[in-house]
Order: sequence, then structure tokens, then C-alpha cells
Amino acid sequence: MNKINIKNKKIKIKSIFTNQKGMALLATLIFTFVLVSLGAALLTMTNNDTKLSSLQRESTRAFYLAETGIEEAIWYMNSSEENTDGLDYMPDDDPEDEVDKYFEKDFGNGESYQVAFEYDSGPPEIKTLTSKGTIEGQGKYDKGTRWIEVKLKKEIAKATHLHYDHAVLTDGKLELLGNISFHGNVHSNSELINKGALTMQFGSISATGNIEDHTGLIISQPYQEFPRIAWDYYESKSKKQETIDGHIYNNYYSNDVTFSSPETLYGIHFVNGNVTISDELILHNATILATGYIEFDKGNTAVRVENSASSNPLALVAKEYIKTQGNQEITGDGIIQTEGYFDLRGTVNIKGAIYAEDGIFHGGGDPGIANVYYDTDLLDKVVPGTGIPVWVKISWQEVYN
Repeated sequence: MNKINIKNKKIKIKSIFTNQKGMALLATLIFTFVLVSLGAALLTMTNNDTKLSSLQRESTRAFYLAETGIEEAIWYMNSSEENTDGLDYMPDDDPEDEVDKYFEKDFGNGESYQVAFEYDSGPPEIKTLTSKGTIEGQGKYDKGTRWIEVKLKKEIAKATHLHYDHAVLTDGKLELLGNISFHGNVHSNSELINKGALTMQFGSISATGNIEDHTGLIISQPYQEFPRIAWDYYESKSKKQETIDGHIYNNYYSNDVTFSSPETLYGIHFVNGNVTISDELILHNATILATGYIEFDKGNTAVRVENSASSNPLALVAKEYIKTQGNQEITGDGIIQTEGYFDLRGTVNIKGAIYAEDGIFHGGGDPGIANVYYDTDLLDKVVPGTGIPVWVKISWQEVYN
């Protein structure tokens, strides 16, 4: 009996696999399983792609928000009229003052940026800005944060609207302490003190800040934009020496220089130190720039500026100060400029223009001749290598916190 049942079972099993209806059912079940598996996988992939796409979109948006924060911060320091500190703007140290601690903006829809400031006094002066762009709260997957860091250096940007249109312009205090005579406009962007006998042969004298005057000649005027020197530009040019018509143009000096005998200079002469002038010096389409001071020895000395119409009108430029003393004469359409103070002592007559951080005039000059006589040839000249200071990017990188 058992042998018969086993045989019957084998026959039944065999019949299932040989039966066409059974095979169709099995194939249908397998196909259905494969379709369901593929559908589930496709649904998972679609969901992941949606999530990744959303994350990528919001991450990209956060990146551009961080970039916007950097650009807004640079614009605020360089150009905003609301920034009363100008290029010197820095946040307060008060950690509770979030507006001062960060340059920030919240757009109100989960999008924002914050810019943190760091400062290195150098030299050179470096400001590091780190901007954080954030996207959050937009949906199930929407969240992104990106950081960008840039380093800024203070450089001079060309400004075609800047002109040397004053006989004397100081960005700081101007003091008149003797018998002073000017032919051309005189202005101080700060305090102006007149304790001497002031004569204005032509033009006006004014100040933006406090005025101390007994003559009634000084008037109040708004701030006058002050051109700055691009020192790197001139240092680079001085190292490119060339010979033109038998004359050597341009020279770079690594130490102090004394001009103690009559000499004619051509081109850009950059002195990494101090300059002393003790004899006649002719600047034929030439400029002297000193990273220290420029002084005239006591005695009879003269600087004669012989410029062609297309030449650079800068004649004497110093970072520390420029001092005249004794009997000096500076003629031609040259510009004297210093980032420190200009000190006029003795019998000094200058034709051109004087631009300085501070000015001290002790009087003197030949009778009937202006101490400073503005040369109108300077009026419309755009001087190369000068302009307005701005913060510019010197490095950029994305950082990860």
C-alpha cells in the first residue's frame, strides 16, 4: 500500500511540472514579483533623486547667499554713505551686539547670510571675511549651509574723476603760522588754523572742520576727495630701467639717497628710504618717491620740473613727510605729495600743487610772489598711479565647518 501511495505522489508532482496551466501560473507569479521589485526600486530611486535634487538646489542657493554676503560687506566698506568709518570699518567687540559683530541679513523666508570680520594690521593690512549662507525651513528636505572666506587688501583703484585742482589740499589739519600767500584754492578736510598774515592772491581758502581765523577769509566747504598714491605701481615701474635718447629712465634705490650735486633725473625714481636734496635738481619728466621722508638742506636749493604735456606731473612724493627750509624754489607744473605732513619753512616759492595729510606753513617767500602758485596745467590731468583706496580680494576659498 505504501509503495503505491509513493508512486502516486511522484506521478502527481511530475504532472504539475508537465502541466501547461501550472507553468503559466508560476511564470505569472515570478513576473509579478519582478515587476513589484522593480517598481519599489524605481520608487526608492525617484524619492532619493528628489531628495538629492532638493539638497543640491538649496546648497547652491546657500552658496550664492554666502557670496552675496561677501559682496555686500565689501560694498559697505568701500562705497556705502551710511558707513561713517569708511575703509576702517570694523565690528565692535561687544559679543551681544549682533549687528556690529556680523554684517548680516535675514530675508525672512529661511534664507540668510552672516559675515564675520577678522583684521590683521600687517603690514600689509589684511581683512578676512567669512560669510555663512543658510537655507532652512522650506520643506521636508530643504536645508543647506555654505561658508566662503575671502582675504582683502587695501589697494588704490583708478578714478578718472579725481583731479589735482587745489594749490594746497590737506586731508587733515592745516596750520598757517607766518606771512603766507597763495595763488589758487586752498582747503583742509579737517581743522584749519590761521595765526599769521594770510594773503589770497587768487582763489578761496576753506575747511571742512573747525576754523580758527582772525582774517575772515576762511570759509566752510564740504569734504574734498583726496587722491592717493599706488606705491606698488611706482615701485614696479622704477625697476623697469630703459635708455631713451641716451638718458637712463627709471631707477630703484634700496637705501637713503642724497642729491648733493646738480643732477637731471628721468622717469620714476623709487627710494626705499629717505631723500635729501642739497643742490639743484632737474626733474625732466621725472618723479621721486620716497618710502621715508624728503628734506631740503638749508641753503639755496632748487627743484626744476620740466614736464612735457603727456608726462606724469607728480614731482616729489613721500610717505613720512616733506620739509623745506632755507631758500628753496620749486618750479614747473609739479605736484608735491606726502602721506605725512608738509612743513614749509624759510623763503620758499613753489609753482604747482601741494597735497598732504597735514600742512604747516611758517611763512616766508619773496615779496609779491606766492608761497604756492597753482599751475592751471594740472587742472584736467588724470594722474596715473593715483586714485581712491578700496578693499580688493586677494584670495577666495570655500571653507567647511
